[in-house]
Amino acid sequence: MLNSCTVQAQLRDSVYAYIVACGIQHPAVVMQQVMLETGRLASPYLMKRNNLFAFRVTEEYMKFESWKQSVEYYKRWQNRHYKNSNEDYYAFLVRIKYSGSRDYISVLKRVSIKRD
Repeated sequence: MLNSCTVQAQLRDSVYAYIVACGIQHPAVVMQQVMLETGRLASPYLMKRNNLFAFRVTEEYMKFESWKQSVEYYKRWQNRHYKNSNEDYYAFLVRIKYSGSRDYISVLKRVSIKRD
C-alpha cells in the first residue's frame, strides 16, 4: 500500500512529465507555479477543482475535469501570452501581472520542485 507522501511524489512527477510532454516552455518554472499555487499539490480547494495554476474567471476559480486539462489550458494560455521566447519567464510573469502579490516571484524562486 502506498502512503500519501509516495502518492503525492508520483503525482508531482506525473505533472512535471506532462508539462514537458505538452511542450510548455520553461517547465521548471511552471512546475514551481504548480507547487506554489497548490501548496505542494495538497490544497483541497484547488485540487478538487483540478486547477493546478489557480486560474480564475473573474473571482471564481476555474474547474477542470482532470489535472491534465489544467496543464493543457496553461499551454494554450502560454501560447496566447508568451510571445517572446527570449524574455525571462519570471520577468514575463511580472509584466503580465500573473499574481497580485508583489512577492510572487521571490517566493516562486524559492520553491523546490525536487523530492523532499
